[in-house]
Amino acid sequence: MVTTAPAPSAPPPSGPERPPHPAERPGERLARWRRGRAWRPAAVGLCLGASIVGAALSYDGVLRGWAWMYPIAVVVFATSGAVAVARLLRAPHVVPSLVGAVVWVLSLSTLFARDTTLLGVIPTAKTLDALSDALSEAWNTISFEAVPASPNVGIVALISGGLGLTAIVGEAIGVSCRMPALAGVAPLSVLAVPALLKPAGPGGWGFALAGAAYLGALALARAEAAARRATRSDGAAVSPARVAAIIGAVVAASLVVPALIPGFDSGSFPEGSRLKYFGQNVGLNPFISLGSDLRTGNGVGIIRYATDSTQPVYLQTETVDSFDGSTWGPDNRDDQRQHNLDSISPGTAQTAPLITTTTVIATGNFTSPYLPVPYAPISVTGVQGRLGWDPINLSIKGEPGASLGQNYVVRSVAPSLSAGELSAARSAPKGIGRETSSVPSNVPALVRNTAETITKDATGSYGKALAIQAYLRTFTYSEQAPVQLGYDGTGMDVLEKFLEKKSGYCIHFSAAMAVMARLVGIPSRIAVGFAPGHPTGSTIAVAGVGSLPEYQVDARDAHAWPELYFEGLGWVPFEPTPSRGALPAYAQTDSPSGTSTNLDSINEGLRATPGASASAAAPTPSPSATAAARPASAEPAAAGVTVGILVVAILLLLPATIRAGQRRRRLARGIEGAWEELEALGRDHGMPPDPADTPRTYAERLASWEADDGGTLRQALATLARTYERYEYGRPGYRPDDDTARSAVATVARAGRARSSRVTRVRIAALPPSAFSRRKNAKGRASRAVKRALPWLRRQLRRVFNRQR
Repeated sequence: MVTTAPAPSAPPPSGPERPPHPAERPGERLARWRRGRAWRPAAVGLCLGASIVGAALSYDGVLRGWAWMYPIAVVVFATSGAVAVARLLRAPHVVPSLVGAVVWVLSLSTLFARDTTLLGVIPTAKTLDALSDALSEAWNTISFEAVPASPNVGIVALISGGLGLTAIVGEAIGVSCRMPALAGVAPLSVLAVPALLKPAGPGGWGFALAGAAYLGALALARAEAAARRATRSDGAAVSPARVAAIIGAVVAASLVVPALIPGFDSGSFPEGSRLKYFGQNVGLNPFISLGSDLRTGNGVGIIRYATDSTQPVYLQTETVDSFDGSTWGPDNRDDQRQHNLDSISPGTAQTAPLITTTTVIATGNFTSPYLPVPYAPISVTGVQGRLGWDPINLSIKGEPGASLGQNYVVRSVAPSLSAGELSAARSAPKGIGRETSSVPSNVPALVRNTAETITKDATGSYGKALAIQAYLRTFTYSEQAPVQLGYDGTGMDVLEKFLEKKSGYCIHFSAAMAVMARLVGIPSRIAVGFAPGHPTGSTIAVAGVGSLPEYQVDARDAHAWPELYFEGLGWVPFEPTPSRGALPAYAQTDSPSGTSTNLDSINEGLRATPGASASAAAPTPSPSATAAARPASAEPAAAGVTVGILVVAILLLLPATIRAGQRRRRLARGIEGAWEELEALGRDHGMPPDPADTPRTYAERLASWEADDGGTLRQALATLARTYERYEYGRPGYRPDDDTARSAVATVARAGRARSSRVTRVRIAALPPSAFSRRKNAKGRASRAVKRALPWLRRQLRRVFNRQR
């Protein structure tokens, strides 16, 4: 009986059988794809926020110090971070912006109104009132402060809030709307503010950081777009190294090019593009635009006037009388202005005889809410629009831009002053505001000691005024030194630095004399307007007056001067700024006289005074200040022209230099480089290779350049094509003659030049097309590398096989 062994049973499974993976539904696949790329939109928003914070660095010089940077960074990064978290959680497009707005409100409430919030974070009704007060303070700063402004709570809250909203809007444009390039308006709008207000523009650091972060956002947005295309087709990855190289090159070029090209810093972003018009910026303190007008040196915004005055005429727009120790500012008395310009009362009684003058003024394109008039006006006729005069300082003001295109006639009065009358004015001033004599509590010791020392030997208010003016007129006039040395402004700290450096422009001289006059008991204020200007040589016929000589002023004549009050004589102008304006006859202190001050003894006294800086002892202007005070010479202009010619020459020679370097490197690589040089010659002469060309067919096309030279070109092309084909497609190990290949290329180059006109040859030499084309032969190079490696690989395999045998 035959028995059959049972078939061996299969071994038991070692574990539970894994169920087959179910088919992935399209919705789940899309969600998984979205999870994998959710970090890129979040990173785009963070980069845009970083670009705004980087651009905010350029506010150095608009605001004093750096304490303002911390709240700006907190608000912007908190807002951008909240939006980024919402993006990571795959919230719908509108939700991240709403989340950012909520965090924006909470961060502002916490930083600037924490005492009024609930639990230190949640805003209440009192928080709104506190933020409203902060905005009012910010408006006062914008209206009355000069640059650099004091970083008070109001202005910092306004800037922080504005930049936070800018971050939200920029992120929404770049990510939600998928327009990352257009999102560049966010950092650009931030950079525009210092471009408007700072003489040197935003500066390098702010522009570089803002540009680098913005380009990073663009690179991430491109990677996001590539990932989105990859779900439908094969997408190319974005190389981080290439992105970093592009960002570095763009930012470096933006910073280096303006420094190399002469004139690039005038009217081109980022440096020097103060998008402003001539005169006072509407709503801003007149000091803000005055310094910029002087530094531009452009004769724009011409005002013409004709007058019968026998003395130089200063056109005054506004007077500034309030000083809190950090800034000078005009008092807002718009509700007290009177609108009857036909009859203006001087306000203060005059004991000296008055001289009445008539002045005809055409403002042209000067744009300001204030009307320039000689002080003190008693009637203004011919103006268009509703304007009113201030009973206290007689300034004439209307709506923003009220002065544009006005033509009017001003009758004004001025006392006939003499040194004797001013010396006799000893009674205490009456009938003027207390703000013109108040002295802040934060007066530096140097300022107080200087005022006391230079006036200790003077008698009466007039003698003290002359002593202060004489001392300041020994300083050096410079429009650049305060900016370069960081003391541009009118605060007490700036005034102390000005007395140390002894260099500045009219704002510093007038503020110094006004403050020191108050310290010795003389009421003072600062007038802002224009120095007398210069005659045009023409005359203007005025009915009832006759023909009057015409003068003109422009931005270069913008000026500020102090006015001191003498009882019975009114506000008397002085001129402490050297080389500017006209020194009145009653205030001549430049030459020694009985009323002038002994400056040597004053300087000796300052050296011995405790708390006074040694650098304030003698007028030792810095070289930069002295150079800035001198008129521009021909040497800098010649140097600029020379540099410009060199830069242009370099730019013209650069393509030819690149082409020569390419030719040298190609011919040094043998037959492969020689063939690439042949193709480059074809591109230069208008016959580039076609993708369908073989080496032989391309050589036959180039043979059409053959001139009547006995077939030399055709023979050289045939030799070159045959050699290249054997090297490219023949057996490995072939070593062609490099000299023969270089000789054939030279023959082709001569034939190309011979068939071209002189203009074509010049064009090819200056701008060779092949220098800017990129030969896409990476695949061919890879195949040739593999082909060269095959013999080595065969040898290695043969050695291994022999050993095994």
